[in-house]
Amino acid sequence: MLTKNITLIMVSLFLLTFPGAYAHAGNSERDMVPKVEYLSPDDETTIDLTGEPGITFRWKSTPIPGGGRDAYRFKLIRGFKYDFIVSQELGQGVFSIDVPADKFEDGTTYSWYVEQRDASLMVWNRHDIVWSFKIIKK
Repeated sequence: MLTKNITLIMVSLFLLTFPGAYAHAGNSERDMVPKVEYLSPDDETTIDLTGEPGITFRWKSTPIPGGGRDAYRFKLIRGFKYDFIVSQELGQGVFSIDVPADKFEDGTTYSWYVEQRDASLMVWNRHDIVWSFKIIKK
């Protein structure tokens, strides 16, 4: 029993000392980087851009990755595939981006997501959370 406990303690210390070892235990370093929490525009909403200059996309500044935040990457997609309208890397202190109205078409659905990069690991979090909206322009 004592040998088992000592082994568990040693493995735990190894994983804490060498974060990359966690990735080899069935998880990737990307899984260790927290996901960004989106604020607006709301998911599955309709946005009337008639006479509007554009849309401001916002997300929260937390949670901060274990190694600190290095940058954000914003992606705006027509539909849900790989038809990127905007793909831009932003600084660590930027929590919003303005996209002009002329980037959007009437009656079209768009989706968006934001990733953050851990400054220590230099990896981006997974973007398995994607929000979408539909545009109305008259």
